[in-house]
Amino acid sequence: MSYISSEGLSWRGVLKGFPKATNIMQPLFEAFTNSLEAIDMRKRQGDTFLPYIHLNFYFNHTTENENDGLTRLSITDNGIGFDNENFNRLKVFKDDSKGDGNKGSGRIQFIQFFITATYESIYRQNGTYKLRRFVLSKAESFLRQNSILRLDEERELDNNSELKTTLLLDDLRTKVDVKFFNGLKINDIKETLLDHYILYFCVNRTHLPEIVINYYHGTNLIATRRIDTEDIPEVSHEDETINVPLSQISSDMKRVETSTETIEVNIKSFRLPYGQLKKNSVKITCKGEVVDSVKVKLDCLPLDMQIGTSIFLFLLSSKYFDERIGDSRDTLEILNRTEFKKRAKQHGRIEPQIVMDDLQAKVSVKAEEMYPEISEQKKIHAEQLASLKQTYMLSEEALAETDVNDSVEDILKKAYIYDAKLIAERDAAYHSMLERLNQLDTSAPAYRTDLEKLVTEMTKAIPLQDKESLSRYVTHRKLVLDLMAKILRRETNCQNIEGTRNVDEKLLHNLLFTQHSDDVCNSDLWMLNEDYLYFRGVSDQPLNQIEIDGVKLFREEVTEEEERYLSSLGENRRIKRPDILLFPSERKCIIVELKTPETNLALHINQIKRYANLLRNFTSDCFMIDTFYGYLIGEALEPKDIRAVDGYFKYDPKFNFMYLPSTPIVYENDPTGRQDGSLYMEVISYSEILRRAEKRNEAFISKLFPQKVDSEEQNIQQEDPELTETDYTLF
Repeated sequence: MSYISSEGLSWRGVLKGFPKATNIMQPLFEAFTNSLEAIDMRKRQGDTFLPYIHLNFYFNHTTENENDGLTRLSITDNGIGFDNENFNRLKVFKDDSKGDGNKGSGRIQFIQFFITATYESIYRQNGTYKLRRFVLSKAESFLRQNSILRLDEERELDNNSELKTTLLLDDLRTKVDVKFFNGLKINDIKETLLDHYILYFCVNRTHLPEIVINYYHGTNLIATRRIDTEDIPEVSHEDETINVPLSQISSDMKRVETSTETIEVNIKSFRLPYGQLKKNSVKITCKGEVVDSVKVKLDCLPLDMQIGTSIFLFLLSSKYFDERIGDSRDTLEILNRTEFKKRAKQHGRIEPQIVMDDLQAKVSVKAEEMYPEISEQKKIHAEQLASLKQTYMLSEEALAETDVNDSVEDILKKAYIYDAKLIAERDAAYHSMLERLNQLDTSAPAYRTDLEKLVTEMTKAIPLQDKESLSRYVTHRKLVLDLMAKILRRETNCQNIEGTRNVDEKLLHNLLFTQHSDDVCNSDLWMLNEDYLYFRGVSDQPLNQIEIDGVKLFREEVTEEEERYLSSLGENRRIKRPDILLFPSERKCIIVELKTPETNLALHINQIKRYANLLRNFTSDCFMIDTFYGYLIGEALEPKDIRAVDGYFKYDPKFNFMYLPSTPIVYENDPTGRQDGSLYMEVISYSEILRRAEKRNEAFISKLFPQKVDSEEQNIQQEDPELTETDYTLF
C-alpha cells in the first residue's frame, strides 16, 4: 500500500480552489463517460467482445421500503482497464493526453461528493493479465501524504481472466446529496442518462453496450432497468452545419461588433413522437454529453408546442464547445450580447467569442429550413403578434422582448411593463422640469416666454399615442388611492358583513401586494416607492419556500446548534412569513410588515429585527444579505410609545413618521462583529402613506391633464378631433 503524490503540487491547495460540480449527478456522469471511453479504447485495440456497463445503487431502507441513504454506487465495465498507460495518466493532475477534450480532472468530482472512490481493475499488459486496486480520497490521512491516490494492490492473474473495471463510490459527504439520491427513482436514473448522453446514444444507436441499472435495498435487488436501442430516437434529418460569427467589443467599449471569423457548429435533429420528449429542445453537447447549464431557445417554435404529433430536438456539437467546458465538466458559459458588453466593461477587455443571440438566431433559421412545419408556426406567431399590436396599440419597442414562447397574457404583460418603465422615466423627466421652475424669475422681461417654453416641452414629452396608456395608468392609481381611503374609513362592503372577523390588514396587504404572490410588477408598491415595482420580491411566503432566480433563499444545511435554535421554544422559525420581502440588489433586502389599523405599532417594532436576523444568519451563501430596510406600517402610531420601547427611534414631525437610522443585525458566526448586518427602519401610518401618494399623484395629474387648455393643446385637439377636453379633465 503506497500513497502517490504529485511533484510540485499541493493537493490541499488544489482541492480548496477546485469547484464541486453544481449538478449532483456529475460523479455518475464522470464514471459513465470513463466506461464508454474504456470500451471504445478496447475496441480500437481490435478486441472482439460484448461490451457492457452495469450501474448498481445500494441503499439503506426504511420499514416502508423507502430509500434511506445511498451507501454505495458501483459502476462496472469491460473496457480496456487501468493498464500502465491509463494508470500513469491518472497520477498526473489535469493530464489531457487522453485527447477528445479530456481535462484530466474528472476524478476530483468523485472525492468532492463521496468519501472514497475505489477502483478494482483487471487489465492486460503485454499479454499478461493483471489486477490493480487503488483508492481516491481527500481524507486527512491522504492529504497528510500530499496525495489523493493510494495504490493498494498489484498482482498477476490467470490468462483466462475477464477484463473488467469496477468503481465503488462510498458514503456521500453532505446531507443535501443524501436527500437528493433518496428521492431518485430508478426510472429517473434511466431518463437522466438518456437525456445526458442522447448524442452519443444516437450516434451509436445500433451498437450500444449492454447498459443495466440495478437498485438494491441492502443486498436485495428491488428493480432493474436497461437502456436498449428502442429507447434511442432515430435521426430524422441529415446533419446540418451552421457558421456562427465570433463577437468582439469595439475599441471604445460601446458596441458589440461581429467578427469575420466564424465557428462551425453541427446540428443533429430529431422529429419525435409527443411523449418521448416533453418539450421542444435545443441542447449543447460536449464530448457527446449534454451540458444542462446552457439554455438555448428557438425563436421560431414554442417550447411546449407539438406540431401534429411531433416534438423536435436539436443537438449542437462543436470543437469550440469542447474546448470551453469547465473543469467541473458541467458548466459552459455562453454570454448574451448584453452580458458580453457588461463583462467587457468590467474587465477592460474580453476575448472574441460566440454570443447567445447569434447562436439562437442561426439555429432558428436552420430549423425553419430543415422543417417547413416549424417555419409555418413562426408565421402564425408573427400574425398573432401583429393582431395584438393593432388591437392594443402596442409599439415595436414594447414588443421587442417578446418571443415565440410567450402566451397572449405574457405578451401583453411585457408590453405593459415596458410602458410602465417609460412612464416612470417620464415621471423623472417631469420632476426635472418642475425643478426648473426655481430658475424662473417672474419679474424678468422674458418670464412669460420662458414659462411657455417649459410648458411646451412638457406637452411634447407625451406622444399622442401614449395618451390612452397614460390615462389608464393614472386612472388605476387614482382608484387604488380612493380604495385605500375607503378601507381606512371601513366603508367597503366586505368590512361590514356581520359575523366576519376584522379583515382590514388582509385588505390593505392585498391592495399593496397580493398575498402569496411574487408578481411585484403588478403590485401597487409604488405607494411606498416607485422603484419597488422593479425589484424581485414575494408576499406572505414562508422563509424556507422563497426562491430567487430558482435558488432557495433559506439554506438547507445547518449546524446542530442552528437546528436547535430554529426549532427552540416551540417555534419553527423556518416557516416565518414576513408580509413583504423585496430584493433590490446583491446583499440587500427590504422587509415590510403590515398591522391592523387599531394595533399599537410600538408592540411590534422588534418583529422586523427578528426577520432581519434570520435572513442574515440563514440565507444561502450565494445571497449573504447584510443590508436591511424595514417598514412597520399600521395606523396606531404613538411616537412616545415607540421611543419608550426603543429610545434610538427618532420622530420626524414634518413628515410624520418614526425612523431608526441604523441598528446592528448580529451575524452569529462572527463574534468580532465585523460581519454584522445593519437595519434602517421606518414606522409609519397607512394614512401618511396615503397622503404622500395622493400628493404625488395630484402633482402628476395636474401637469399631465391641466384644467385650462393652452394654445399648444388646442392645436393638438384640432389635429386629432377625438382627443377632447374630457381627456384632460378626468380628475
